[in-house]
Amino acid sequence: MNPALAGVALAVTAGAVIAASSREARAALVGLVLTLGLGPFLTDPLPGAAVAGARVVTGILVAYLLWAVSAGAEVRGLGSRIGWPAESLLALGVAIAGVAMASGLATLAPGAPGGPGGGPLDALTPPALALGAGLASLVVGLAPALVGRHPLRTAIGLLLVVQGLVLARTGIAGPPGELEQLGIDGLVLTVGASAALIAFIERRSGPGIEAAPDAVPGPGRTAR
Repeated sequence: MNPALAGVALAVTAGAVIAASSREARAALVGLVLTLGLGPFLTDPLPGAAVAGARVVTGILVAYLLWAVSAGAEVRGLGSRIGWPAESLLALGVAIAGVAMASGLATLAPGAPGGPGGGPLDALTPPALALGAGLASLVVGLAPALVGRHPLRTAIGLLLVVQGLVLARTGIAGPPGELEQLGIDGLVLTVGASAALIAFIERRSGPGIEAAPDAVPGPGRTAR
């Protein structure tokens, strides 16, 4: 077991729980940055400096865009209906199931990590950690992605789902290549920018829609 990678996997999972369950936009976006920024480091060997830097910068940029359209305004519809303790238990259970699944699928020689003769901690290989953290991010992100009550929450859920799929793919098939990493950056940036644009349009059009009935005089009414 690599203790550093285990810590990264725990931070990624915790970030996903915070992003999906927090009722404050700032805390939710901090959790999102943790998940998006630390996810690329759940590989062995570690990605190159350019690849890792691009993924980290993309995650920070997306979080900044979402914060820019939500800052200074009351953001309703954030937070999990079941609460963060239940989200944490759900994420932990799914992560453990992912690690067990990776260990069970791997056909290893006796004494190798995860095989006969290895300790329980030896099952925490980089692919198993990536798969566990990926499935946890995917599961906690499904509810906000599908039934989010605010564009910001929906965006956070979609980004958690994307990151979860990327990590699960890393755990099953190995680290993505450089071209694939570039495509992942583009997908994350597209989802984040689209959600930021939708939230901005909704924020700008909301007061106008509410004022429309009073602004347009009807039969027997006088414009004020």
